[in-house]
Amino acid sequence: MFFVFNLVLALSYAAESVIANVGEKLDISIEIQPTVEDYNIQIFAENLRKRPEVKEVVYVSKAEALDRFGSKYPNIISFLDHHQLTNPLPNVIRIVNYDVADNNVIISYLQEPQFSQIVNQEKLSQDIDQKTRNEKILDITRFIQRIGTWLILIFAFVGILIIFNSININIHTHKHEIHIMKLVGAKHSFIRAGFIFEGIVFAVSALLVSIGFSRFVLAYLTRNLVAIISNENLLAGLNSILWHFEERFWITLSWQMLAAVVAGILSSYLAIELYLRKKHYFNY
Repeated sequence: MFFVFNLVLALSYAAESVIANVGEKLDISIEIQPTVEDYNIQIFAENLRKRPEVKEVVYVSKAEALDRFGSKYPNIISFLDHHQLTNPLPNVIRIVNYDVADNNVIISYLQEPQFSQIVNQEKLSQDIDQKTRNEKILDITRFIQRIGTWLILIFAFVGILIIFNSININIHTHKHEIHIMKLVGAKHSFIRAGFIFEGIVFAVSALLVSIGFSRFVLAYLTRNLVAIISNENLLAGLNSILWHFEERFWITLSWQMLAAVVAGILSSYLAIELYLRKKHYFNY
């Protein structure tokens, strides 16, 4: 059960990393009104940089945009020069946030009336794809988090149930010894202690075996997959698995060890407590 849990955990890490990597590329591109002076655009960009959600603000002037476009399509530049046409490209500001969840916040902020003279509101309101793609990324992220939470709860319940049944079988195997301990005056706490310790040993032993095996299998698969996968997003997911199960191995082991001990104590306590409270306890 621990081994399956670690596989699911690895897939969860990979999925979240892929989503985060995709989200970092979902920047906001806003078109500046053609009448706005370059100096005012620079001030506007600097004010955007001061917002806590904003990671990076890049101002691309229409002249710079035309140069970049002309380097790829020189025939277009020749066409404009030949017909003496002006630069048709607008000034653009590209905004990158720390979290994709803040993208729609910034878009709503830019739609406020005080920016109507700077930002092309018509283009901003028409570009519904920006908000739509942000919502899709957020929905996928929330779905993965919910699935991860439910899987953790299910695995925790099943793990406790497995240890509970193991201890319960062991209790019935040693019911005569328990009865003798009770007859000689042993307290319930003394009887519980042995089975609780046994439950902890079961859980910790299973954890150590499974996490060692999981680490080996995942490391082997990721290293071999890295060599044949060229997709940047998939590589980010694989690197996330390696990060959590190698570089952060002791942190992962520590919190899983704590969970194993709690599961062992809880399941063993429930098993022995239910047995000790049976009314037919002395009827052997």
